[in-house]
Amino acid sequence: MDLIAVVKTSAQALAALAVIVVLACLSLGLADALRRPEAIQDAVREAFTTQSFGDPEGIERIGRHRLSHFSECIGLSTAIAPVATNPVTFTLQSPALLWQPPRSICDSLREQLAGTEQPHFAYSRYWHGYRLVTEPFLSFFSYRSLQLWGSAFLILCAFLVLAPFLPPVARGTASPARIATLAAVTALGLVMTDLPISGLTPTHMVSLSVLLLCWAVALRKRGPMELLGFAPWVFAMGAIYNFFDFLYNPDLLAYVLGWTFLLRAVLAEQRPLGASLVQAILLQGTVIAGYIAMWAVKWVLVILAGRIFGEQTSVPSQDFARWFGGGDGVYRPLQSLYELVIESATMPLGWWPIAACLLAWLVLLSIALRRGQATGMLTILALTFLPLLVLELKANHTIQHAPFTFRLIPFALVLSLAGAAAMLGRSAPVTTIAPEHGGRVRS
Repeated sequence: MDLIAVVKTSAQALAALAVIVVLACLSLGLADALRRPEAIQDAVREAFTTQSFGDPEGIERIGRHRLSHFSECIGLSTAIAPVATNPVTFTLQSPALLWQPPRSICDSLREQLAGTEQPHFAYSRYWHGYRLVTEPFLSFFSYRSLQLWGSAFLILCAFLVLAPFLPPVARGTASPARIATLAAVTALGLVMTDLPISGLTPTHMVSLSVLLLCWAVALRKRGPMELLGFAPWVFAMGAIYNFFDFLYNPDLLAYVLGWTFLLRAVLAEQRPLGASLVQAILLQGTVIAGYIAMWAVKWVLVILAGRIFGEQTSVPSQDFARWFGGGDGVYRPLQSLYELVIESATMPLGWWPIAACLLAWLVLLSIALRRGQATGMLTILALTFLPLLVLELKANHTIQHAPFTFRLIPFALVLSLAGAAAMLGRSAPVTTIAPEHGGRVRS
């Protein structure tokens, strides 16, 4: 690999990060400056009255699946805060209500709205980019409207992901098998994830919408999928996603971008499986690197702002021990994976979609073994290794927020199945005669 090209790619990635950081700070500062705390308080009070936050604990239940409004309540506690005397540190620190278990953050928010002052703390561990949506919207509209419009936007983003696969169908050139496969994959994806209902929790609607938009951009990338050419893009996508995400699905973003790269490199560009897999995994690591880099810059800015304005700040290093542990603070290998599989089965149809995916995978694998094409299927499966490692590294966080972090499991099941079917459908190696050697060789 050309060292100069690597240096150039790294410089492009860092330049993209710098631009994203500047835009993030300016946009959040503008949103904070234009917000109307009193109007947002009225919208949130109405949401509690109309039970737009689910049950009294702030939980929506879809079957046995639980959608928590934790991030909504903590984000809204920042949105209703009075106008700050120092807007710079307010924007960077995102002061939020401090809750004390067993009381939830939604309880603290409800009491704050009732006139009982609650303590605040600097919730600067995340960027909170969702406030670009929630603060302006709730300054003028109701929380229910935010849920409805957010759901519609999420559906639009999902359509943008599907759109690259639709034109052949629209032109009538797709085979019935391809149409059936697309319909089956789409139906499975909707059944096994909470995408259709994620609009009920707007912060996660924003996070998932950004994830889907990044994926849609990757699907539309023109030209060949070169590792160095695509790396700055996925690094920037990781940084952008960190701005909007709540540390739930960076592994999922890495997975879908790696999946997109691998299938295009192998199927459309006819590149070797092994080299394409290595490059796809490197790109997955680049996504995570962009996510972490954006995070690190946020903490540096918080510390610098504290020193400049003489305010006490701290890097939330205590979170690392909490995130990297397991259930009850004790790490157990693959416990987080087990919890995510169990959470995936709490969706309304339970274990049936998971069992259907596994059965279909075994059928495809048996066909591939007979044809001598099992390597392609196993390559697709190998794409899950790095995302699962990320889940293991933040095991306790994965387990604590399983109703959101579970999404990697259904996505991986459905996309691995689709990728396996695509790999199985590609042309097998052609056998030709080499007259000069009088034998058979594979081309």
